[in-house]
This record gives sequence, C-alpha cells and structure tokens, in this order.
Amino acid sequence: MSQIEELRAFVLIVETGSLTQAADRMGIAVSAVSRRLRDLELRLGAALIQRSTRRLFLNETGQQFYERAKSILLSLEDAEQEVQNAGGALSGVLRVSAPLSFGIAHMSTAMAQFMHTHPEIHIEMDLSDKRVDMIAEGFDVAIRIGNLTDSSLIAKKISSVSVVPTAAPGLIAQWPQLEHPDDLVKMPALAYGNDRSQHDWYYTGPDGESGSLNITPRMSANNGDVLRDLAIAGLGMVSLPTFLHYEAINKGLLKPLFPAYQWSGFDIFIVYPKTTILPKRTRVFVDFIAGLYGKTPYWEDINGLALTG
Repeated sequence: MSQIEELRAFVLIVETGSLTQAADRMGIAVSAVSRRLRDLELRLGAALIQRSTRRLFLNETGQQFYERAKSILLSLEDAEQEVQNAGGALSGVLRVSAPLSFGIAHMSTAMAQFMHTHPEIHIEMDLSDKRVDMIAEGFDVAIRIGNLTDSSLIAKKISSVSVVPTAAPGLIAQWPQLEHPDDLVKMPALAYGNDRSQHDWYYTGPDGESGSLNITPRMSANNGDVLRDLAIAGLGMVSLPTFLHYEAINKGLLKPLFPAYQWSGFDIFIVYPKTTILPKRTRVFVDFIAGLYGKTPYWEDINGLALTG
C-alpha cells in the first residue's frame, strides 16, 4: 500500500470522525481503511488515533501528524493541478453548499457563468438551509448568511442583505390603526422556523429610537419562498431578507411596513476550511463569488428605498 493512500485514509478518518464515512468517501471497504490506518501507525511506530466504544479522537502526536499530512496532500494536489493546468484549464471536483432559496434565486446564473469559463471543473452543489459540517461532509466552500460561529473556517464577505417586513396591500388596508412598528403585533404574522429569534423583530427609527416587537405567528415554515407566497396571498405579514421578496415588492404584490425604519440585516459570506494550501480551483471560485454581487446588491434596490445591510 502506498504511503500517499495511507495518508489519505488517515486524513479522511480525522475529518469525518469515522472509519465508515472515510470508507464511503474513498469508495472502499471499511476493512481496507482500517488496514491503511494500522499499516501507517505500524510504519511510524506510534499510535495516532485513540479509539473508544463510541468515537475516534486524535492524540497529541496524531494532531501534529494530521497537520503535516493534510499539507502534504494539498501540496501534491496543487502540484498535479499545475501540471494538468499547463494549458490554462482548471479541473477537478468542487463541492459547494448554499442556502436553498438564495442558491436557486441568485446563484444559478453565476454557476452557469463559472462553468462556461472552467468547463473542466465538475461542480457538486448542495442546496439546503441545513448548516452543513463542511469538513465532515467534504465541502470545499459554502455560502453562509448571518452570524458565523465556526472558528475552523475562513470567511470572506461577499455582500449584505436587509430584512424588511412586508404585507399584501389588501391585508394592510384591514389595519388602518397601524401608527407605530409596535402596533404590528396586532396583525397576523408568518415566521421563518429556522430562525431562533423568529418571534422577535428589531427596528431603529429615523430618530435613532430602537425597539423590538414580539410576534405570535399564525404559521411558521422553514422556507422563505413559501412564506413570501403566503404573504402575497394576504395570510399574514412576513419579515424576510430582501433577496427573497424584492421582486414582489417592486411589483406591488407586497408593501414594506414602516419603510422609514431600519430593520435588522445580515452579511453574506463564502467560507472554506482553514488549510495551508488551498486548491487553485477553490481559490478561483472564492474570488469569483466574492466579486459577484457588490457592496450594494441588486436585491436592495426596492422602489427608491435606501436600504442598508
């Protein structure tokens, strides 16, 4: 068995935390992965991974060796890529994770452009609002919206998005007594179920006044497109990122509530695992996405409203 294959097996075991998942990623039997790890440890004369009945974990020697092994594999991949790309064409597999609604509405054209430019790169794209474990699940890059909590990732801001509460004009007409954002608690509401603070909407007034309202939604869902369509149907007000409902607002299907107030917003990032050497195809993709939307993206252009993220 080659030393490189032993290193690959070891690195995948560490990153997935499982012999079974490492075997699945390599397309070989679990026994083969176990044998490669055993052969590696025998050749080094040192244990790298401690085993318990429930999990695998690195000892100090294993942690140090993992960093060097990962660097060696990435250097090898980069060297192979340079030779293969002597004619200028990037190649290889690029695994991308993105939020479902954002990916469908705002990444399809971008991915087509990237694939036309780099036809030898094979894209595997996963669209889901589930926060993936990039290392364990083998993703090269991910689009993240909102607060970042994973310190093992490098993040590059690509844009911002405002959050604007809206409702159908017909529904607003039924509530003529709305004079202040706090009055919105009277109106039926729809909420995004994946948001931990889905019931709390925060605002800042033109005079700097800050406040929040606690809503009781008549319905929650884990998909913003569904909530937007229900709001258009007049079933409740909804607070969504502008990239989801800016077109509905500009078409008059939804109307911003208290547009003179600033509501919450988020930054949008492209993230990737910390590593000594980043494959060139990943670097190129990160730079491409980072320059795509701009500081003030098109979804913030809402009927003359000055929105800030």
